[in-house]
Amino acid sequence: MSDKDLELLVELAKEKLRKGVSKEDAIESFVKAGIMDTQGEYTEPYRQLEELAS
Repeated sequence: MSDKDLELLVELAKEKLRKGVSKEDAIESFVKAGIMDTQGEYTEPYRQLEELAS
């Protein structure tokens, strides 16, 4: 990944933070990343996050 690619990703993240993210959009991102399933439950490798989130 080039420095320019990294800069673009950082700007994209900053823009999303400025706009805000809905709960549904956040869960959708976690599902796409494999962190949560479609029911909003953490997948096996990330079950420990549930304890931190509560």
